[in-house]
Amino acid sequence: CLECLNLYNAFAYECCGCETKICLQCVIALTPGARTYLKHEHPLFYYREHKGKCNACGNATRSAFWCKDCNFVLHMECFSLPITAHHKCDEHLLSLTDHNDNSYSESYYCDICEKIRDLNRWFYRCATCDTSAHVGCVLGNYSFLKHRSIYEEKDHPHPLVIVKKKYYYPDCDECGKPCEDVALECSKPECKYIVHWDCVAPNYLQSWWEWCM
Repeated sequence: CLECLNLYNAFAYECCGCETKICLQCVIALTPGARTYLKHEHPLFYYREHKGKCNACGNATRSAFWCKDCNFVLHMECFSLPITAHHKCDEHLLSLTDHNDNSYSESYYCDICEKIRDLNRWFYRCATCDTSAHVGCVLGNYSFLKHRSIYEEKDHPHPLVIVKKKYYYPDCDECGKPCEDVALECSKPECKYIVHWDCVAPNYLQSWWEWCM
């Protein structure tokens, strides 16, 4: 998507003249008018140029949803986070929670990766089981990538398919390290070519989830 720079396997709008593609999420966001958000009482408007600090992730913004009434700011990606999500760490739905909820202030660690959480960043929580987790740990890196979808890589003659966590962890043909996460595998079984997603994908298509950790 030209607007949010994420790689999607979903519906998108394409310009018939220049073949520019914009994902459905961005088209909806860029449509003039106010947007409502379940975790905020005032309407939000999208600004393509807005320098501020995102209330969800704490990072600086260049474009964002903004509430002028109280200076509430959200990145496009943070605005699109699901309010609830499933994860195998808990049998219940996890709810997206903001840093203003003082009842969770003593939950300092992520129950998935067991690393400390920044209390100024949003996270997912199960109130029943007292489970708390990073957004990235719940949703996973590269959540917009569809398993087994086709990806064209200019330096390889065959189409590649997106795979996740190959059970035997083959070595990457670019860096030589085991492919333990998202990788691109040649669609031709006899080729045996496999590389980490991060080793070949352009920087602007790589994961934006670093802030979640």
